[in-house]
Amino acid sequence: MAAMIVLMGAGEGRAQSDNTFALGANVSWRGFHDESARGHNGPGLLWRLGHGETGWGWQWALNWVSADIDQTIAGSTVRFGQLRVRPVMAGYGYDYRRGRQLFTASVVAGYAFVSMTPAPTAIDAYYDRLGARSVTVETSNVFVVRPGFSVWHDLSEKVGLNVSTGFLVARPRVTVRSTLGEDERRIRADMFYVKVGLAYSIF
Repeated sequence: MAAMIVLMGAGEGRAQSDNTFALGANVSWRGFHDESARGHNGPGLLWRLGHGETGWGWQWALNWVSADIDQTIAGSTVRFGQLRVRPVMAGYGYDYRRGRQLFTASVVAGYAFVSMTPAPTAIDAYYDRLGARSVTVETSNVFVVRPGFSVWHDLSEKVGLNVSTGFLVARPRVTVRSTLGEDERRIRADMFYVKVGLAYSIF
């Protein structure tokens, strides 16, 4: 994905009503359901297509994420590696406009491209504790789903403030191949997030 900031009180003012495409940046806070995963908080890219009106419509999202994963090897918990999940998702949702605010609730799903960079501590554990050689790590791409909620608040004709939250369900398989055989693990990369950002209307 925490508290969700909801912007009420439309007041008087000009909305970001002429927006066709707006671009900006946001800051994200992420929390993982599994204690063995730790997310990377920080800045990201934010964009907005159109202005939005009340009604049902198609939605799409990316929600790319990376996390440090811990796993147990030979009875000890070590840093396993950095997992990257890059989903491309589409779905359906409902927009509700109230003055300068646009509230959106949606459910999107799609296909995620998954990769992992093994940590040196994990490779050393396979070598030193298990006696393995030629250790390689492979990941499986996975189907993901994400319910979410978003609020856009038009600060001016050109600038919009966005607050969004959601829960991404992603559980890829990671396979470690070595001279000992194959070691397959299911990684629970389910993630809750909150993002806050600003976008400027370019055209």
